[in-house]
Amino acid sequence: MPILHSVAFMPTKLRYKLAVAFALMSVLPMLAGVYVASLLIKLPLDKNPQNMATLSLVLLVSFTLALLGYRITHQMVMPLVKAADLARNIAQGKHAMAQPTGAEGSEELEDLSRSLNEISRNARQLLEKVEKLSQKDKLTGLYTVSYIRERLKEEIERAAHNERPCSFVYLIINGFDVYAVQAGQAASEETLKAIAQTLSKHLTEYDRAAHISRDEFALIFPGKNKKKTIELAQEIISEIKKMPFMLESQRYGFDAGLSVGVSENPIDGATSDDLYIKAVDRATAMKSKGGGTGVESFH
Repeated sequence: MPILHSVAFMPTKLRYKLAVAFALMSVLPMLAGVYVASLLIKLPLDKNPQNMATLSLVLLVSFTLALLGYRITHQMVMPLVKAADLARNIAQGKHAMAQPTGAEGSEELEDLSRSLNEISRNARQLLEKVEKLSQKDKLTGLYTVSYIRERLKEEIERAAHNERPCSFVYLIINGFDVYAVQAGQAASEETLKAIAQTLSKHLTEYDRAAHISRDEFALIFPGKNKKKTIELAQEIISEIKKMPFMLESQRYGFDAGLSVGVSENPIDGATSDDLYIKAVDRATAMKSKGGGTGVESFH
């Protein structure tokens, strides 16, 4: 990168300071050379071998000093330019990485560049963690509703392209609000965690589960038709029915049950919204009829 192009990216005050440094280290040696030559050579210039040798030596020394000043200024500028550029990228969220080299500046400037690189690396990792955490429910560790809606859309598009089924399950825990009031926050949260663990046990690496709201969950089963999905849902329901909050429902004063809705493309719709709405409607309809503990009605 040419030095003038590098300086153009620097702040105004720093550009002025670097211009002065360049003048002191490059231009002044040339002027000093001319002055020394004027002292050693009488004017008008007599082109004799001695005068020419003196003039050549003075000019050579002056040019060497000027070139040395240019190189020193260049070595000062480049690390500062890279450090400023990296800092600007960090501020803009770009997190571009730049590796310092020993030939471009002092150890202090290289340390600064390395420090900025470390800040950039940490900032990028932090953003990745924040993005990942924003997709997960803090309590259960399952995905959020926004993630599951987007993932369902992707899976439906993939299923349509590959001409394969994809099923969606919506699950409502009947009476959970009453249980949460009677048993307390700590007990209800532990129950939700236990339900999440049960759901996760039945997932493959391609399946996804989400905690939609306090008492509602959803699951995506790519590549599985409704019949297979209902079998999986029944296994999940059987395990949830054995949990203490279900077994002691009478003690807490609520009717234990699970309302489940299952949908499959393209039978129940061609889009993710179609499948989502269909499953929710079926689960809600089951709940309005008093709930249930199975999904036999959705074969």
